[in-house]
Amino acid sequence: MADNTETQPTSPMLATPGRWVFLGMLLWIACALAAAVASIGMADAEFGEGASGVFAAYMAYVPSVLLGLWGTSMILTGSIWMAAQKTAAGGSARAGDESVELLRSIADRLLLSETAKRIAYRSKDIDVLRSTIKQDIGKHEFDAALALVAELASTYGQMEEAETYRDQIASARAAEQEAKITQAIARLEDILARHEFDMAARELAKIQRLFPESERVRTLSRRVSQAREQYKQDLERQFLEASQRDDVDKAMDLLKELDKYLTPDEAEPFREVARGVIGKKRDNLGVQFKIAVHDKEWLRAVRVGEQIIADFPNSKMSDEVRGMLDLLRERAAGQQAAAAR
Repeated sequence: MADNTETQPTSPMLATPGRWVFLGMLLWIACALAAAVASIGMADAEFGEGASGVFAAYMAYVPSVLLGLWGTSMILTGSIWMAAQKTAAGGSARAGDESVELLRSIADRLLLSETAKRIAYRSKDIDVLRSTIKQDIGKHEFDAALALVAELASTYGQMEEAETYRDQIASARAAEQEAKITQAIARLEDILARHEFDMAARELAKIQRLFPESERVRTLSRRVSQAREQYKQDLERQFLEASQRDDVDKAMDLLKELDKYLTPDEAEPFREVARGVIGKKRDNLGVQFKIAVHDKEWLRAVRVGEQIIADFPNSKMSDEVRGMLDLLRERAAGQQAAAAR
């Protein structure tokens, strides 16, 4: 004969839904006590700044959260079980309404619990936000700091404090940009001091792209133009002085450098002087070449001959030197070999 006895729960303490609800309430009380202990412990503890500090702070509340969830699940289970029993027993619609009201009451209490937790954590959250904002400003991570400032204002209502942080971020960002502009201008001045004006033009364009709003950058084009003009005028003055001293070698070097900066119209006043300098230079090299050949200083003759060809490639003198250069090199090589023995 079949056994019709109902299966009873294994634990007498959990035999009825009312006991489930009661134990759930006890777990809620334990949850509140655990949260209070965690808050007291956090008040005395020091957490690191940034994301690690926030994680450590919230880990202190893990036991209270687990107890709250456990208690909530037991209350919900007991309530549903109780409603099922009343329905099975043919309870009236009023009993169903009471179950709905019970569940609504539980939901209200859960919402109140979440609100209470937000209020309890509010002070700590604000402190962590402040600390992280200051840390981001110190690391020049201004966009990240501004995002946290917006959170401080919108979520926690700290409008005046948020504006103070925005002013600090704006000042720090401006100071950083001014420092970068100062470094860029120093690099440009170094290039100008070396008279590398093509490189200076490229560096100027780069600075203008990076800092288009800076008033200091807007004046740099004039600075580069003035430096180039000043250098050109210095070359002109030194060239004329060297020509007047008959310092032909110095005048020729200056003339080659000056040729990079003069337009045809600007070069016209120096053309006659340049012809005289070039003629003297060519004549001097011709004399040096003849003396070296006469004295049988073949190596020196080769060096002077190569200079004549390089400096005056289209002159009659260059044609004459080219015809002699192979023989001169052969004799210079023999002269060096004899000297080495």
